[in-house]
Amino acid sequence: MAFGESGVHVIFFVAAIIFASSISAMLVTTVQKVSIGIKVQGESLESKIGTDFKIVNDPVNIPVNNSVSPPEYTFYIKNIGTKSILMTKSTLTVLIDGSAISGSDLRLEPDGKLKAGYLGKIFVRTNLTTGDHKVTVILENGHSDSLKFTV
Repeated sequence: MAFGESGVHVIFFVAAIIFASSISAMLVTTVQKVSIGIKVQGESLESKIGTDFKIVNDPVNIPVNNSVSPPEYTFYIKNIGTKSILMTKSTLTVLIDGSAISGSDLRLEPDGKLKAGYLGKIFVRTNLTTGDHKVTVILENGHSDSLKFTV
């Protein structure tokens, strides 16, 4: 025999090292992909938590301006997050009873950024029947809040 027992051991040792290094490379790649995924999800969650808000109206006493047609209802939102909320007609979606309110029937105060801890106003011009209704405000990042109210 040309190799002998030592030669066979060397061949098995080299094969084991090659196998172990390829497994190690696969594990490093997998761990790297998982860590990138966790980072992306963390940033998304931070954005949602940082832009938290609440509709703070009294559900049985919604302010209404009847001197315009259609009447204009006022909804107050409070930024309870840690970041400013962008309040523009293109970044907010307002639904009343599941129907989207068009930008021409919306007025916002402030029209721009609502700082953390501040109160904003959403004025909605629409005809509502007497009874129970639901308003939903959705931010551009998908965070939303709803309020059931009575007119």
